[in-house]
Amino acid sequence: MTRGGIGAAPRTPLSAWLHHHRESSRQSAYKLFIEPLSTLITFLMVGIALALPASLLLTLDNLHNVAGTGSTAARFSLLLTDETDQVGAQAVEQALREREAVVAVELVTREQALASFISATGLGAALDSLSQNPLPHTLLVKPDPNITGSALEALATELQNLAAVDELVFDTLWQSRLEATLDFGRRLAWGLGMLMAIGAVLVLANTVRLGIESRRDEIIVIKLIGGGDAYARRPFLYTGLWSGVGGGITAVLLVSMLFHYVAPPVESLLALYGNPFELEGLGFGQTMSLLVAGAGLGLGSAWQAAGLHLRHMEPR
Repeated sequence: MTRGGIGAAPRTPLSAWLHHHRESSRQSAYKLFIEPLSTLITFLMVGIALALPASLLLTLDNLHNVAGTGSTAARFSLLLTDETDQVGAQAVEQALREREAVVAVELVTREQALASFISATGLGAALDSLSQNPLPHTLLVKPDPNITGSALEALATELQNLAAVDELVFDTLWQSRLEATLDFGRRLAWGLGMLMAIGAVLVLANTVRLGIESRRDEIIVIKLIGGGDAYARRPFLYTGLWSGVGGGITAVLLVSMLFHYVAPPVESLLALYGNPFELEGLGFGQTMSLLVAGAGLGLGSAWQAAGLHLRHMEPR
């Protein structure tokens, strides 16, 4: 089957639908291209709305990683009962090694603890007068650094209740405070992100509304010859989509430049504290999330604005 002349309409409903999508996409991209200043402002507006919460969330992830790799990693000190001899202490040590939430266990015997105490305090002569070693066997237990503060507290309670354990020494308060602070930061970032996303949607919707008003006569003609709202709305949906994708790309660039700028001093500061750490920027998944979020904002705002205003444009 031969086609018609140049510019002839497609012959089937499906090919006509695809043709209009292709033309709407091309023309929308071209209009953004020929208006660089307004397009740049739109991209920056959407990009900043996405970049701010993304930067906060990425910063919190890096803080969590720094805390997990720092020298203040959580560790339990299990002081065993006086009745527990070295064989019993070794049995408890082996049992703890088999726990999934425990990554390392070290046994410090009475003799080792006493030698360390004498070396640190110089009170060897005073301790010679004692009839027996007053220090218990001790187990140093390092839990999995990836478990949460509540899981650490549950593990501490479980270990405290072991028959051979007389006392457990561990401060989970700092871990709980850190986790609560990070959770507050994440909620704040998501809240700010939602507010900025609403602002971006309103601005994009107003941009689409102005575009609809500038093409009012064209839209009325389309409806006079039988074109529906979906047909008239399609170019504006592509405008919103390209604006959102451009804003997502802008957000990726802004976040990447920000972390590239702050990474050297942060890494130098951590190195001075004996915790060498490489600041992590956007990964592939996070980059794609920003692009999808931008596309969703643009498409959603265009759909809402076009649907609202095209409904009131009817030929008389």
